[in-house]
Formats: sequence, C-alpha cells, structure tokens
Amino acid sequence: MTDPAIELAVGVRNVVVRLAYSLRSAAARDGVTPTRLTAMGILDRKGPMRPGDLAARLNITAASMSRLTEALEQGRWVERAPDPDDKRACLLSLSSHGRSALETLRRENAEELAAYIRDMPDADREAVDRALPVLARLTEHLFDRHAREGDPTAVG
Repeated sequence: MTDPAIELAVGVRNVVVRLAYSLRSAAARDGVTPTRLTAMGILDRKGPMRPGDLAARLNITAASMSRLTEALEQGRWVERAPDPDDKRACLLSLSSHGRSALETLRRENAEELAAYIRDMPDADREAVDRALPVLARLTEHLFDRHAREGDPTAVG
C-alpha cells in the first residue's frame, strides 16, 4: 500500500517544477538562464551581497560563481561595488537594468498565467484560489526549516 502523503508530495513537486520551468522559458529567450534569474531574484529580495554568499545561496562553486558574475555583469543585470566593510571584497547588487528586466519578466509571467486563469472554469479558478494559501504556508514551512538547519540555499 502506498502512502497518500508521499503520492501527494510527488504530485505537488512535479507540478511546481513543471510550472517553474514553463515560467522560466520566457526569461531564457532574453539570455536570462534559470541560474541567472535565481541570482537576480535573490539580489532583489536580499539586497547587495558578496559573490561567495550568493554562491552559497545558489549552491554553486566559486568557479561557477565567477562565470555567473561575469555573465550578469555583461548582461548589465548586476553591478559590482567595493564592500564598505572589507575593501578587499566586493558586493554584487541588482542594477537598474537588472531590476527592470526582472520586473518585466515577472509581469510577463503574471500576464501569461492570468490569461490562462481567466479562461479556466470557475470551479478550477476557485480551487487554485483556495490552494494558494496552503501552498504558500507549505513553502514558508520548508524555507523556515531549511534556514533553521543552516541551509544557505533557503532563499525565501
């Protein structure tokens, strides 16, 4: 006999992963890979940070972070500035161009989802509306647990 909670967890995970992938595809056409998009989102939520701290949140190596930083700077999505607390270090922050690109991608994603939601049968739209707070609590619970465990990738 299978565990219904496991089956539900697998279903939720599969749907969320596929939804996230489809929403990221618009970003990819503008050269914003999933990793670049995640990095930009972290910088938007958390503010300026050292490349090493961002790498820890992304769970990538220093070499990968170096390449990512170069790509983000070349795309004009981030800016590098001296760290006022340590002149040997630098801080990465979302540039105005990066913030604008992120806002555009978020708006386009919302518009794409809204178009589909408008066409949903009322019962489906109401089911999504009822599920949203539950999924938000589940997400917060997982982020909080990971953060308590010291997981630097808990980007909440």
